[in-house]
Amino acid sequence: MTYSRDTKAISELTGQSVSTWSEEWRIETEARALLKMSKEQRDAFFNGRKDADGRTVDRGVIGIRGLEAAEEIKATMERLQAFRSGSK
Repeated sequence: MTYSRDTKAISELTGQSVSTWSEEWRIETEARALLKMSKEQRDAFFNGRKDADGRTVDRGVIGIRGLEAAEEIKATMERLQAFRSGSK
C-alpha cells in the first residue's frame, strides 16, 4: 500500500505553491503564528525568558538561531502584516 501526502501549500505572501518542507514555508508559518501572539509573547519568543531568580528559562530565537534568523522572521512577519492590511 502506498500513501501519498500533499506536500504543497499556497503561500499567503506570494500566492504561489510552495513545498511545506521548504525553509520559505517554515518562516511564513512561523510569522503567521507570531502575528497571533501578544507583544509580550513575541518578545519572549525572540529574546527568551528568565524566571523570578533571573535564571534563563528559554533562550529565545536570538539565543538559539542568532540575530540574522530573528530579523528574517520579523521581516516576514511585517510583510505578512502589511499584506493582510492591504498595503502590499
